[in-house]
Amino acid sequence: MSQSVHQARLGRDLLTQELSQNPYNPYLYLQRAYQYEILGYPDLAAGDGYRALLLADEILDESGEYYEQTLNAVQKCIEAYRKSSVHGDSSFEELYGAMDVENLLHMTADDEDDDPMSNCQKLANALQPASCVVLARTLLACGDLNAAYAFSIQGLKDSPGHAQLIALQQQIPSTYWKKESEKHPGQEIGDKEQLDRLSYLPENCYVRRELYPWNEHEPDRFSDSSLAFLNERMRSIAPKCEVRTLLLPVLRGKADSQLLNPPATVKQLGVFATEDIAPHELVLEEYSILTASNRLHDSVCDACSSPLPISSNTEPLLKCEQCGDTVFCSQACYRAAVALYHPAVCEKSDYDIVAKDPSLRTASNSLYLLLLGRAYAMAQTQNVHPLELLETKYLPGDFTTHESKKLPFSFNSNILVPFHLLEKMDIDIFSSLATTDTWIIQTLLAKFRAVASARMDPETRRPDVAAVHPMWCLANHSCAPNVKWELAGANTYVARGDDDVVIWGEFEGKEKGGIKGGEEVLSHYCDITQGVKERRGWAMGSLGGICMCERCLWEEAQERDEVEQDNE
Repeated sequence: MSQSVHQARLGRDLLTQELSQNPYNPYLYLQRAYQYEILGYPDLAAGDGYRALLLADEILDESGEYYEQTLNAVQKCIEAYRKSSVHGDSSFEELYGAMDVENLLHMTADDEDDDPMSNCQKLANALQPASCVVLARTLLACGDLNAAYAFSIQGLKDSPGHAQLIALQQQIPSTYWKKESEKHPGQEIGDKEQLDRLSYLPENCYVRRELYPWNEHEPDRFSDSSLAFLNERMRSIAPKCEVRTLLLPVLRGKADSQLLNPPATVKQLGVFATEDIAPHELVLEEYSILTASNRLHDSVCDACSSPLPISSNTEPLLKCEQCGDTVFCSQACYRAAVALYHPAVCEKSDYDIVAKDPSLRTASNSLYLLLLGRAYAMAQTQNVHPLELLETKYLPGDFTTHESKKLPFSFNSNILVPFHLLEKMDIDIFSSLATTDTWIIQTLLAKFRAVASARMDPETRRPDVAAVHPMWCLANHSCAPNVKWELAGANTYVARGDDDVVIWGEFEGKEKGGIKGGEEVLSHYCDITQGVKERRGWAMGSLGGICMCERCLWEEAQERDEVEQDNE
């Protein structure tokens, strides 16, 4: 670890501690954003930059929800700066050492005779473009050029002629064209004059997907105590199975990068049969309320997302007694909802419309966001940290120890909409930083992307229901699974039989159903009827890399041989 990275880590921890006491100070967020940039987390820096921008807007709006808190925080910051200038206070330098932040304070706090309100307004006017600089720069580093360009426009609107914003606004389209030219060497790529239209700039990208070094909520999933706990739960829903550790290949972004000799491996958990399981035998059945539906006027149970029973005058649908809007399929689901999550969202205005009825392109993202909202509702109702919920604590996130970019990211999906969801739940995203910090949101989204199951609407062919079953998801992926599953309230695994076993390659004609004692139970995260390229593309977000199951390796080799033969 270099000295600069070490200092940035210490600075990040110091600023986080200070923010726990002073969560409405926009300068602390800007300063922490700089530390995150040094540490190589531009996505986390963007989250802090956006919080700083929201607080800058609060200072200029007396009707704002956090106007008084932010105004007091800024006034204290100005006073602390003046004292440090006179007395040389080193603690102030530690918190506000970034030159950009100190210059902001110097520009607005150097005249003690100024009206305090005037100083705060000048400070807010300077904060807005400074926050937009951080957002444009860090989102450019992430690869969300669309949002980066939008913030450069917003910053220049508030501060015309701002040199850093002008430079970024030029750099963003240049980055786009450079990448396009590298993809298509020698070809004329589009019309550069059209780039003032934000639709031309890419939004979706990838950022680091890892266990953050300051995350103290992640258990040692491989310890004897964790395995004992998981197996106690497993026995109650899958009597013929147990959880074990095993080594799996480290998955990377390109197939050719996988061909290491010997291949790199990572320790993971898996589900194994403890005795023979017959073809078509029920292997596992698990109920969960960590579910989501992205249809606005859906006909599924709010708790378990199973289809609602047909109502009648004699048997009306079961609704929440308080809000009257939320419908359940059974008394058991109603009781579970009231005890575990519903009070946090009951009668919350407009919460139910966020991320609903998405386009086909954004359908999967909307489900991950709605699962995030459900997790926070559960955490609020049960008064626990969202990473300490039984439904989230032991989930794998396909985290890596190296700086590979595997977590799908966009400003809209990973920052803007999550903040919006939390605000609709009346959660203060500033004072609740210990549970709503951007790294916590990223960790939850990584876990959900790794394990959530989804159901396709048969008419629209888009995912409309998703769920997280913490024991069910411990089964690893294979494009030749030995179980099939169904998402309908309780999630089930059923052993494949001779009639529905996956037929592929060298095992064609030798198919056998059932699972032998000692064999691993293998599920699937994609449509296994597709070809290897399509399957790998579909499962990339869940697996965190290119699938390396036996079937994919065999089919990839077959395709490579065919290409070589055609070229001879």
